[in-house]
Amino acid sequence: MTETVLNSNSSCFTLAIGGDTIINRTVDDKRDRDVAAICGLFRDADLAYANCETLFHDYDGLGVYPAVEAGWSYMRSSPRIAMELRRLGFRLMSTANNHAFDYSYGGLFSTLAALDAAGIAHAGAGPDLAHARVPAFVDAGRFRVALVSMTTTSTLASRAGMPHDGIPGRPGVNPLRFHFTADATNMQRVLDLHRDFGWWIARIGEREWQINPPGLHNTITRYVLQDEPGMSRVLDERDVAANLRAIRNARAYADIVLVHIHNHEWDQDLGTQYPASFMPEFARRAVEAGASVVVAQGGHAPFRGVEVHHGAPIFYDPGDLFSMASTIERYPHDFYERHDLLLDRPLAEALTVDSLKARGKYSTEMVQNPEGGTRQGRGQNGFVPLVHFDEQARPVSVDLHPFEHRHGAKADIGLPFRASDAQADMLIARLAELSQPFGTDIKSSDGIARIAF
Repeated sequence: MTETVLNSNSSCFTLAIGGDTIINRTVDDKRDRDVAAICGLFRDADLAYANCETLFHDYDGLGVYPAVEAGWSYMRSSPRIAMELRRLGFRLMSTANNHAFDYSYGGLFSTLAALDAAGIAHAGAGPDLAHARVPAFVDAGRFRVALVSMTTTSTLASRAGMPHDGIPGRPGVNPLRFHFTADATNMQRVLDLHRDFGWWIARIGEREWQINPPGLHNTITRYVLQDEPGMSRVLDERDVAANLRAIRNARAYADIVLVHIHNHEWDQDLGTQYPASFMPEFARRAVEAGASVVVAQGGHAPFRGVEVHHGAPIFYDPGDLFSMASTIERYPHDFYERHDLLLDRPLAEALTVDSLKARGKYSTEMVQNPEGGTRQGRGQNGFVPLVHFDEQARPVSVDLHPFEHRHGAKADIGLPFRASDAQADMLIARLAELSQPFGTDIKSSDGIARIAF
């Protein structure tokens, strides 16, 4: 890639991007200059965006019940924390993620209402699939910005449904589903194993099998025969087409289109710090459909590389911005049962900073794949991307500000701190290494990673 000299005068609009935002406490961002430095990036930008990875509720209200399946932990923040996000500068948030349904329909609706009350536009979840898939719009500075949000990772019950034949749709998130493919030999292994366990197997045409537990005809896992040796994962063509259509629609009404894809999947050959094999192709298609910026996030890897496609940056995961899951104070019975915990243990042991496994609270080994868990990178850290646009709303450069999470005082848990000089250098070097397969040239200046295009 040819080096381009950055020209700050060419930038007339800045979009600040945050990754996973699990926040359940107010942030005293003036007491520590390193926290203030990161939070200030969002307040000073023309528009600040992040993924809302928590739910706003008080454990009560209409329909607020813990779901049978949750996104591992059960998220909860006081509804007033939505106002805290607005104070920190956020005006646009995505809501399609694996935690959107932790407290059923009531928790989802309470969350959307809290964001509305705080004046934060949102996309990715709604009363039916049509609403969940529709773009959100914000007028900021001289531009109109649209957001389309979707998730590859979600519980089955959280997937929104379409109205049909006078029957209302189902509330939930906008899905980007995937299915599995395998060659003939591996397909036979899959079929034999499920047959031995007594699962129902339905053959659809010549190349597809649908497998589900007895009696649960909609709890389907799709397997499709492939000619090439091996196994893979392929995005659902219906969700791909519908989401690309939403992106094109957003482009018709906005100057800048931000596309968000929540995903926990990883590259099975390269490891968790690399996106799943299906993600780069879809991200590039999103750009070709009209996306100005693509943010794929949710992997807890802790961060992944960056690509520039047709002049648009693709962030395969900037990392977890606020990470306060370990200070959720109450969990439902299902959480303890799922993780084989003793109910008479203190509540604090349900989710600790350094994990139950590290403190020996699990009665059995939990993590098998990926080995070591998803947080096996070089610490809990990430980047805040600032995308600069010119007068024609074209991205011209990106500054990526490195941050880290510290585990000293309890009040520091989950806050993003500006990385120290040595840590920043290490993080930027790692980001450059992860971005190299995408042909991205990352420069370093004053502890900031920079991309010009």
